[in-house]
Amino acid sequence: MRDLKDYTLRDWAGAQPLTQGARRLRNVLLDSLYATRRCEGQDALLSSLAPLRGRFLAVTVAFNLPEAVAFLSDAMARTMPDVPLLVCDNSSDPAMRVRIAAICARSGRAYCPLPAVPRISPNVNGSRSHGVALNWIWRNILRPLRPSGFALLDHDLIPLAPDDLAARVARQPVYGMVRAGEDFGGWYLWPGYSVFDFKAVETLPLDFGTDTPRMLDTGGQNWRVLYRHLSLDDLAQARTRQVWLAAEGEGPEPFLLADTWLHVGGAGHRGGGAAALRRVRRLYDADPDRLLCRLSTDPVDAVSVLGG
Repeated sequence: MRDLKDYTLRDWAGAQPLTQGARRLRNVLLDSLYATRRCEGQDALLSSLAPLRGRFLAVTVAFNLPEAVAFLSDAMARTMPDVPLLVCDNSSDPAMRVRIAAICARSGRAYCPLPAVPRISPNVNGSRSHGVALNWIWRNILRPLRPSGFALLDHDLIPLAPDDLAARVARQPVYGMVRAGEDFGGWYLWPGYSVFDFKAVETLPLDFGTDTPRMLDTGGQNWRVLYRHLSLDDLAQARTRQVWLAAEGEGPEPFLLADTWLHVGGAGHRGGGAAALRRVRRLYDADPDRLLCRLSTDPVDAVSVLGG
């Protein structure tokens, strides 16, 4: 919910604070119940992860796109082989879960089959599902494991160069891509590229859910418990920009670049995401060292660098 001072008389007349408060209470209750559910093989998973206690850990939430998980895993193995990656599978398609589990087994990645996220309506809300999954991971994996720090990475986020993620939070509690609310203040780190020092947050009731009344997406609920107590001006932040990438015989396509991590964007949800992922993978496999240089902030330049 927004702060009470941010509701107008018209909002109160329409009972907006009451309806939003009731919706928030419902979500808290559902999330709390979901957090008590156990995934298949949870005890064995925690035992296998025990050697990572006190070490840095990267976590991704997979969703119905095995190719994205394979790409992220392969690129991390190349650019940061010492960073363990935990794949938490939130796929709604059982066949995709089987394929993602097989990819993890082949690549030696830890695999966590998340319990099915409860639906409030027949339509899947991707932002809410992602947030609920992250809350389960925080309570059932990260808190018991107690890593030195952890990164939350989108499954279609690709590292194009080495990155010392642990160093990102060596002198500050959090790091990542900052997103701000539009009308009512507040900001949050996009959980597709965010890094946390565990000791800085271990006692907090982190909540990666959305805060729709404040116009904050997945991770926005952490404004209340974490971000509002931090000075944004004092934090180093990820450098993000739109870039363009072209391939032979194809026009330039826009992507988001966070530091040196390329976000293919909505690969598990939007119509062309899977195709875009395949195009980027083709270019990456042809010459992984050159792909970062092929990105341009101008679509015309993106075409001109093809022969460079």
